[in-house]
Amino acid sequence: MKLSHFDRIKINAEEISSKYRFYKYRTRPFIFIYSKVDRKKRFSLNPLQHKLYEDCQCAFKLLNYIGDSDLPSDQELKRLIEKVKNNEPLQIIDDVTQTWDEIKNITFKYIEQTMKVSSAKNVRATINKVSADKPSFDWQAIIKWLKKYHMIDQRGYLNNLDGLEQIRQALKEQDGKEPEWLKREDLLEQRTLHNQSKGKKTRYITNSDIGDIRGIPTREEAEKYFDRINKEFPLQTWCLVMMMNYGLRNHELHHIEEITSEDKESSTEFGWVYVAGEWRTKSKFEHWTFPIYPEWIKKYKLKEDFRTNQDLLRKRAKMNIVSAFDKTKKWKGEDPNDRGVCDNNSYLGNWITEQLRTKLPKFRCRIPDAKGVINKEDKPRDIKPYDLRHTWAITVAIDKRWSGVSDGEAAMAMGHDLSTHIKHYQRWISSEAIRKKAMSNITFRDYLD
Repeated sequence: MKLSHFDRIKINAEEISSKYRFYKYRTRPFIFIYSKVDRKKRFSLNPLQHKLYEDCQCAFKLLNYIGDSDLPSDQELKRLIEKVKNNEPLQIIDDVTQTWDEIKNITFKYIEQTMKVSSAKNVRATINKVSADKPSFDWQAIIKWLKKYHMIDQRGYLNNLDGLEQIRQALKEQDGKEPEWLKREDLLEQRTLHNQSKGKKTRYITNSDIGDIRGIPTREEAEKYFDRINKEFPLQTWCLVMMMNYGLRNHELHHIEEITSEDKESSTEFGWVYVAGEWRTKSKFEHWTFPIYPEWIKKYKLKEDFRTNQDLLRKRAKMNIVSAFDKTKKWKGEDPNDRGVCDNNSYLGNWITEQLRTKLPKFRCRIPDAKGVINKEDKPRDIKPYDLRHTWAITVAIDKRWSGVSDGEAAMAMGHDLSTHIKHYQRWISSEAIRKKAMSNITFRDYLD
């Protein structure tokens, strides 16, 4: 019996190192492939037809090229089919004029002008790694490289996508067009797949994406600790109290303005703090925040010693303010359109973290369980300065004195959007606290018979 063209490539495919095999339906003209792991997963190679010799040869070349990699996106697969039908090389190397080392230098120069140093840390790591590995200038080779180090649902996968995006932007800036082997639409598709995979993995796991469980000190625990260290470590005490009282990020201590005084003419209330937006901090926008314990302003001299302590803090950890238009240049403040960008916030914030870790007495408190309940039998654990920002959010959500503050208002005071607030800063509120808050402001008793 004479073998058909399709039967021949089907047999020859057995010799290929690939996770896929060929398949055809009797009632359909196109060639399909299926996964050896799951035969039910079948993918069309439309417009390649199993009765046509040339199409069968194209399909074989395509399968040989894909090998043990995951299938490319539908759009990329169509692009590969078109190339193989036109007898074009699948690896796009003809259009690439730079080496990986040159691409590395181009991208580093680009991000020096466009990114903060702290933000560029992971990007630099990706660029160093990919330029050292030197994958082929082909999207499938890039996919293989991405999956060499991380599963698609892992944070490292997303970090590497961010690095590749900076390479794409740098090459587009230089050449006037994005590279064929690194297109924005392909990177966006991988980002979407990452988000979908992460969501499926963690959807039903309580508090799965919050990271390390936070320590949530009570007011009594906090005051006991602050009173203990205040005399010997006045600057560090001021930093920690400000963070907990106003829900600040570590580095924002360098950028905030002085605590407000009451001014009836400008309708300014006492005790508020202004936090600059993304040009100086990690906040998405400039905002005002309020103290959860107004009594602490006087008790710990937060306003009285504000200027002294902030000036001292800025000397201990110096800010690096660069031009918003060219981050390789220092900010001079001469251009009203250039607000200046702080590009070493990680370094600034690390100062108080290291102080608490290595110099100050241990700050310990109990940590809520996954339902937000504190078990008094648990042993207190060490906490970090950033936990004090988390404590501010929890306190505003459950303390009766702040029952009139909505989640949206609390999010605004912390400098992020509502979805971030609910996702990250209310995960440890107990079900009982949620019930009480929901029922405290809404009543319909008068409408009952």
